[in-house]
Amino acid sequence: MSLTEDRVRLKAVNHVTYNVLDKEKAAKFWIDVLGVKQIPKQVDAEHIIWLQLPSGAMVHIVETPDGPSTPSHHGAFEVDDIEAANEQVHQQGIATTDITTRNDGQRVFFLADPEGNRIEICTKSGFGVLV
Repeated sequence: MSLTEDRVRLKAVNHVTYNVLDKEKAAKFWIDVLGVKQIPKQVDAEHIIWLQLPSGAMVHIVETPDGPSTPSHHGAFEVDDIEAANEQVHQQGIATTDITTRNDGQRVFFLADPEGNRIEICTKSGFGVLV
């Protein structure tokens, strides 16, 4: 039986994690390049830094000797103006893929953090909520 009853249904993404070798360097990238804010972590663990988006969704930077996952997993983060986001990332010397458009009209580009973790920047999906 799947979790389809409303009170137990999966409803939102709470957080994504990125494994890194250097959590301070990774957090600096997320804060300085992507504008994400650091928040107090809610666990007693020195190897994690907690970050948060205005939506409340979080990014947890996890320092591990194994470093980034291979191949890199990724999170996708929505913006209102993808051209401006792409331009501002480029102005900071960060390479990105070209902006492409998916079948539903959603536009996307990808970049990598300093350790090679893949990050997707996108517009809101054109098909809306289907479930």
